[in-house]
Amino acid sequence: RVNNLNQTYQYYDGPKNQLKRWERLGLLKGKPDTEMIPKAPIWNDSSTGTLNERARMYLDVNCGHCHNPAGSASNSALFLNYEQEESYQLGICKPPVAPGSGSGGLRHDIWPCEPDKSILVYRMEATEPEKRMPEIGRTLVHEEAVKLIRDWIENMECTTCENFD
Repeated sequence: RVNNLNQTYQYYDGPKNQLKRWERLGLLKGKPDTEMIPKAPIWNDSSTGTLNERARMYLDVNCGHCHNPAGSASNSALFLNYEQEESYQLGICKPPVAPGSGSGGLRHDIWPCEPDKSILVYRMEATEPEKRMPEIGRTLVHEEAVKLIRDWIENMECTTCENFD
């Protein structure tokens, strides 16, 4: 996502816009004006977006590459890409396609206002390979990200998922 790259980062020679820096270094050619490219909300900086925007972008960056209609986890029908607008495909009150140990015995990917009833949170907090998400590349729980997703779920419009089973 180019909007994730259109940010200012601290380099050894001071803060620079990443896209402008890459262009100056010859790594990027023909990019549009950075002012025309939207900036993505930064998950841990509340000044860059709402709780919903920051949580959704975190999920997009860390989960959406597999959990999208064309991704390797498309068979789950859980689509965490930022553009997803359909709440059910985002996981709200959606039961898992193949519940197993990865569901933790929970019945819905996201239960609004109930992070402890949400498979998404369960998998982010798990460290066992058969339960955790992402499946590879981590052994630790990203506590700050889990808090962001818990806060996001807690602040959703409360509804019961019982009618969706």
